[in-house]
Amino acid sequence: MHYSLTLALALGTVLAGQAQTVKPHSSAALLAMQVESGSPAPAPAQTYRLAGRVFDPQGNPLPGATLLVKGTNRVVSTDAAGNFTLDLPSRTPNTLVAGYGGCEDQALALGPNQLQLNVHLRPILADGLDQALRVGDFAPDFDLPTTAGTTFKLSEHRGHPVVLYFYPKDGSSGCTKEACSFRDQYEDFSALGAEVIGISSDSERSHRQFTAKYDLPFPLLSDNGGQLRKKYAVPRAALGLLPGRVTYVLDGEGRVRYVFNSLNEANEHVLNAKTILQGL
Repeated sequence: MHYSLTLALALGTVLAGQAQTVKPHSSAALLAMQVESGSPAPAPAQTYRLAGRVFDPQGNPLPGATLLVKGTNRVVSTDAAGNFTLDLPSRTPNTLVAGYGGCEDQALALGPNQLQLNVHLRPILADGLDQALRVGDFAPDFDLPTTAGTTFKLSEHRGHPVVLYFYPKDGSSGCTKEACSFRDQYEDFSALGAEVIGISSDSERSHRQFTAKYDLPFPLLSDNGGQLRKKYAVPRAALGLLPGRVTYVLDGEGRVRYVFNSLNEANEHVLNAKTILQGL
């Protein structure tokens, strides 16, 4: 009996000592243990940023040039100083297609994670022109049929500014957006003394339907066969799959005062043209 009591007391003392040495870990300690045990590190960034600048054939910084990521619908435009930035997939060879009105589209292969790119565009030598139209050049004269059944001859509209905007196709989403934007701000253009003229290769019938559907207050010209596009050196876009979207602002003497080329920034054609006219 005496020995049993002594053994029980000794065993209780041992168990009590063990209980004192086993303490619960705090959440911070558990987290530290997990990190030390080799938990996975955060995944690296999946994109990187490319920065660059686009220059015209004369070596001047070029605003409004477009850069398309080949194989995608991702497009950016250069700012007023010709600069651009673009986020691209990391560790992947990418190809950009750079373009501007009157210049050849250029496909540019990038190295993985390439951070800088300068682009020097080359002019298109269009029929009837020694070089692509530049600011300060006289716009070539032409005459084309209008939606009103008359003929528009550019040289007969001297004495006031003219906005010529080339667009791909009646009824497409971007072209509808652009036409309606010109329509909604048409009074502003009229107040600035400017005419707005839309030009595409669609038929006169298509133009009449497009005009009636969206109540367009300005004429659309039918450039059947795209001869005027060639004369004005308007490039194709989206790797040559679509006619380009280019706007020319002409002053009262018929000189080119502004050129803007962007397939996707339809509203920018309207806003930029109005800004230029306000400064004439």
